[in-house]
Amino acid sequence: MNAVVGILRAVWWSDPDAEIPVLTRGPTDGVGPILEGYGLSPTSGLWTDAGHTVGVARSPAGLFVGWLDVGWLASDEPFTEMRDITHLVERTAPAPLAHEIGIALAEAARSRAEHLRACERCDERFVPGQMFGAACCHSCAVRDGDTGR
Repeated sequence: MNAVVGILRAVWWSDPDAEIPVLTRGPTDGVGPILEGYGLSPTSGLWTDAGHTVGVARSPAGLFVGWLDVGWLASDEPFTEMRDITHLVERTAPAPLAHEIGIALAEAARSRAEHLRACERCDERFVPGQMFGAACCHSCAVRDGDTGR
């Protein structure tokens, strides 16, 4: 499973033109409409909600559901990183799969909310990857010149 997570982590670049080996359409036509029914749409190889808070990756191994964070390869190279991943096997019967996806999305949203951190400067809440330090978001750090650049 760690190898799969590592591969998934490496494919969600912020660059929308990047080649992404994750399926937006799978072998069954029933999954796409289920995901659309939950307000998700394919964006750069990952099905996400409008706020880019939760996501579903489709692969030949099944569906991977989690909340979305920001990872950094370097200080100027962010990428989308999925956290607290739940693996679901695609089923031929859409009703049980739709129910499982709904549960996994709700769990991902709850987990994301638990991980949000408050910036002491702007009083906004952010995912861990958007924080420059324990108490300051990246935007405030850049604005205030705290990034060391």
